[in-house]
Amino acid sequence: MEEGQPPVSNNRPIISRHGDPTPMYFKLQMILKDEIERRKWRPGHAIPTERTLAQIYQVSLGTVKQALLNLANEGYLNRVQGKGTFVLGSALKSLRYHRLLRSFRDKEAELKMKLLALNEVACSAPADRYLGIRIGQKLYEIKRLFLHAGNPLVYTTSYLPQKLFPDLEKLSASRFEKTPLYLTLEQQYHLPTILNHELFGTTMANRETAQALHVRVGRELLTIEMISFTYRQKPYEYRKTYCLTHEYKVFRETQRRFGSAEGVRPI
Repeated sequence: MEEGQPPVSNNRPIISRHGDPTPMYFKLQMILKDEIERRKWRPGHAIPTERTLAQIYQVSLGTVKQALLNLANEGYLNRVQGKGTFVLGSALKSLRYHRLLRSFRDKEAELKMKLLALNEVACSAPADRYLGIRIGQKLYEIKRLFLHAGNPLVYTTSYLPQKLFPDLEKLSASRFEKTPLYLTLEQQYHLPTILNHELFGTTMANRETAQALHVRVGRELLTIEMISFTYRQKPYEYRKTYCLTHEYKVFRETQRRFGSAEGVRPI
């Protein structure tokens, strides 16, 4: 080791400079991404400074800057001038899953959420395929109702692997009713939402959904199936949503994802 170089911890990966054409910044980028995904740094927490990272991994400041910029563009980091670089929480931070409007420029319906049930159930189809777990493994089944002016408009059932979220049932009902589910999971288990996949369709209300939404059996409903993913494209939630759209319509807003370090994400 050259004089003045800081020692490298035995727990730190050494970035090889020989016999590998991969750019140094990309090697560092992959190392930092792995540490974020292993939750060494939690969402919202600052990572070491650029100079500290350069010393730890024995690379130039330019290499560190490029690696951090790339991770910011990928949605892992948020670089705040004058404050530092922070691990991003959910890339869908400003997302509201159920946004209802009568028309474009109309005021958004204010929804109140009611937790109906949180039970432990055995995994069955199609949750096994969507969550990548075996039939019979334990899941949490969460049933919720969203109301506007006391009238039910949205009924959802979510399935989450018990192994990923131990003791979820010990959280209070008010926690689920006051905080979005994805944010509750991020705060409690440090797993941010990176991506959602959604399928829209229609169905006829069965007895359960009709009772929840106060409609007759056979009433046509909008359905939204959703799989939520966290780090390493790991699915953590399968959700089935039923919406009454006779008065309000489901609203979705998307924004261009800018290739900057500002952390702008779709909402």
